[in-house]
Amino acid sequence: MKSKVMVEVGDLEKLKQAIAAFDPWISRGTTDHTRLLVDLAKRVVAEEERIQGLIDAPADIDSSL
Repeated sequence: MKSKVMVEVGDLEKLKQAIAAFDPWISRGTTDHTRLLVDLAKRVVAEEERIQGLIDAPADIDSSL
């Protein structure tokens, strides 16, 4: 099952900080649970940044009609 998740910008920044804090643990042989959570967090951040990029992109439509 795939679901889309959107997070608030402040939460996205906190999520990035958490990834930075836990990512080094992955290389030290941490549990699969930590690896799963870090990988999931990375995917959420990447998707949210992709969506924000699309939202911020200029549009080729005339909205004055």
